[in-house]
Amino acid sequence: MDPQTINVLVSVALVLLTVAALLFISSVLPLIAQAHRTFMAYEKLADTLDAEVPATLHEFRNLADRVNQLGSATTKSVSEVGHKVEEVSGSIGQAAVAAKQQSSVWGAGLLAGIKAYISPRGCDARDLEPPQSPPRIENPRGEQHVRQ
Repeated sequence: MDPQTINVLVSVALVLLTVAALLFISSVLPLIAQAHRTFMAYEKLADTLDAEVPATLHEFRNLADRVNQLGSATTKSVSEVGHKVEEVSGSIGQAAVAAKQQSSVWGAGLLAGIKAYISPRGCDARDLEPPQSPPRIENPRGEQHVRQ
């Protein structure tokens, strides 16, 4: 091959290499600009987080403390209500027993009055009462013979 031909081929190869390099650089420049904007945004975000996170964590701790205080106050109130309910139910039970006793007294008095009113004048009220049932005999089951 002739040295002039080689020089032409080398020159053409260098021109093609230059064109390829220009195309590559022109396509990489917007990518570099976008990477720069991304790093700047990241830096702003990091600055904002450094400023805001400690205050937010402080408020979160305060909120958690308040929630814990409310929880303990609620637990205390619920236990107090439970004790009050127990007291009220005990009072209601006592009132029910007293009312039952009082109503049985009133019922017995009313029944005696009705018997006396409808009984013949010469007859005693005890004669109109139903006969008493015979005494109940308990049947021992033999529990005293069972080994413990």
